[in-house]
Amino acid sequence: MLSPIENERSEIPSPEKLKLVEEPSDDESKFSNYDSDDWETLSDDLRLLDEEWGKSGGFDVDFSKVRHRFGCGAVHLDDDNMVSEPHETNRDLLNRLSNMAISFYNDKTDSSLELVKVLRANFHPSAAITLYITFEANDPKDGNQTKRYQAVVLYLSFDIQVCSCKPEPSS
Repeated sequence: MLSPIENERSEIPSPEKLKLVEEPSDDESKFSNYDSDDWETLSDDLRLLDEEWGKSGGFDVDFSKVRHRFGCGAVHLDDDNMVSEPHETNRDLLNRLSNMAISFYNDKTDSSLELVKVLRANFHPSAAITLYITFEANDPKDGNQTKRYQAVVLYLSFDIQVCSCKPEPSS
């Protein structure tokens, strides 16, 4: 089963999205067969996506602001499109990855966080799939208060690397 990223990469843009113009002459660039408005739309969407991604570090991205997502998106927790194990959902995968991030955090900070639940996650393609996971955890050493945490995890089916895990910044 293909991941949503692989599916998006293999899709051919529909003519409705990209307005084709007359065939380019031999001396024109191979990219000149697209109307300049489309390049402006793509450029605007890339800029907007970059701004949205930058505001939250990838954790709270409003994908409704752009038409083209460039392979990025929100993970649908109860779907199974990112997993290969039978009877497993994306939520199960994100629970496993969040627990790995918690272990990473606990080792670095001498904490004893325990996962409560995954709240949401976004992804973007890179050499792996980079996941930006927001979850709730509590720490028995800190009065069992439930707090939000954010983790960045590189995920390949044969390799997983936790890049960071930290408390969610205050709004």
